[in-house]
Amino acid sequence: RKQKAWRKVLSDVDDTLTCSAGSYPAGIDKRYGKKVVYPGVLAFYRELDLGATGPEEWPEGTVGNLVFLSARPHIYKDVSEKRNFAKFEKLIARGGADGRGGMHTVPSLLAGDVASGR
Repeated sequence: RKQKAWRKVLSDVDDTLTCSAGSYPAGIDKRYGKKVVYPGVLAFYRELDLGATGPEEWPEGTVGNLVFLSARPHIYKDVSEKRNFAKFEKLIARGGADGRGGMHTVPSLLAGDVASGR
């Protein structure tokens, strides 16, 4: 499998990566507990990032194409961003030696807020 160039995998965090448990303003999904990672979503992101013609295993040292979007309001300095990256680090640490089971790469984060989209 050969990896495709020029691909970015964009995703929201709340109710896409992790469940909000219906906690406003994060989301409305009450099917799982708060902050539970949706079953299969990390493997799904990994496969999207590898591509249909990419390698079977995630190459060590490879920069990923996973980008999370956040509409959370900007809190003092970079508090919100630090919380997201702490969450990402925990998800990476869940993986085994082959990178499976956890997040396969450190993602990028595009932070914003609802007002900035107007």
